Amino acid sequence: MSSVDDAPPQTRLSAWAAEIRSICAGIAALAPEYTARSHAHLESIIALNTRMFYTGLFFSFLDWSYVFPWVLMGLSISSTWTTVSHHVIHGGYHNHNHNNNNNSNNNAKAENRYNRFTYGITLRRRVMDWMDYILPEAWFCEHNIYHHYKLNEPTDPDNIQQNLDVLRRLNAPLIVKYGIIALFALTWRLLYYSSNSYKYYQARKLKRELTGDDYKQLTLAGLVLNEWPAWISKSEYLALVLFPLVCYRALCFAPIYLAHAYFPTILTYSHLQNVVLNYIIADVLCNVHTFVIVIPNHAGTDMYLYRTSVPAKSDEWLLRQCISSTNYTLGNDIVDYLHGWLNYQIEHHLFPDLSAYEYQLIHNDVRATCQKYGIPYVCENVFARMWKAAKIMSGQDSMPYYEGSELERYVNEPCI
Repeated sequence: MSSVDDAPPQTRLSAWAAEIRSICAGIAALAPEYTARSHAHLESIIALNTRMFYTGLFFSFLDWSYVFPWVLMGLSISSTWTTVSHHVIHGGYHNHNHNNNNNSNNNAKAENRYNRFTYGITLRRRVMDWMDYILPEAWFCEHNIYHHYKLNEPTDPDNIQQNLDVLRRLNAPLIVKYGIIALFALTWRLLYYSSNSYKYYQARKLKRELTGDDYKQLTLAGLVLNEWPAWISKSEYLALVLFPLVCYRALCFAPIYLAHAYFPTILTYSHLQNVVLNYIIADVLCNVHTFVIVIPNHAGTDMYLYRTSVPAKSDEWLLRQCISSTNYTLGNDIVDYLHGWLNYQIEHHLFPDLSAYEYQLIHNDVRATCQKYGIPYVCENVFARMWKAAKIMSGQDSMPYYEGSELERYVNEPCI
């Protein structure tokens, strides 16, 4: 029987991973206290989003040059995705219940509203929770399963160095490449994310093991050009994803059109045009805003790529989440709101099922643990990160591979 002395020495990686896990355990131990706070925090964000959206919509009859109507609506749409739906679908509020009483019916209703497996699933819930270009269950498949567990691997759907290989190799001036990136930023939720996330939903539904060309990006342009693979139903995509959205938006605008029809001198045709234009600009603003806060999260010459996979939740898996993610400027709720709470990306990838509120609580502990063991912990202004991501997308820079790197050697040395 082996003695304790025969056990392999603890490495920097194993020691770091043990302390990282203890941070999450500490949060779990205080769950009763943080549950109510997290739930109240979430509902305050939802209330703010609602007020912002309908304030913007109410004043959207004004000319677009007034700015605030489309800014309020655009930021609200962004936050509903990045802060609310993102963390709810990850399970950050799955067991949260702010009703600390014995009313089981009320408790069940509160639990169900933010249950990761029911949020946005039916058409009724999609209207109530998150009606956007992205199908909620498709987002779960693409983001929660493939992106989080295959971060910066060849099968990661959000590996931008791999996804934009054609643009990186394009023999064109940089100004042309930047123009293509800007066009992508203006349209990416509809032209890319909607259809590509749907592919992963279909694969899971059909129990299809993705291989080779299955990982190629699926775009709306590909649907128009009839380039989608046969196993993905175009008619089902249109009926399930886009048609309900078109109907929903038509119903939202119907009262405004009726008001114009009955009171044309009060709500003029010019006002009607302003309403539509302000909403379109808000949608474009949401595209640009989410592009800037989402795309740079795992891109840059200081982020690592991987040729191989490792077991989920293993020590190296935790390390990969940390060294292939970047935080942005951290601060108060206003700063965090404008970043969609994606400025805690390292903490989010380490513990994806925590709430947005809990990331604010643990980030100092995670940073300190990384500094203690010499593990990279990147935190930088979002615009600086966007510039670094643009250089990766345009082919000016390339991301390094972890396997065989100096960092791999360093973290696997004995911890002294």
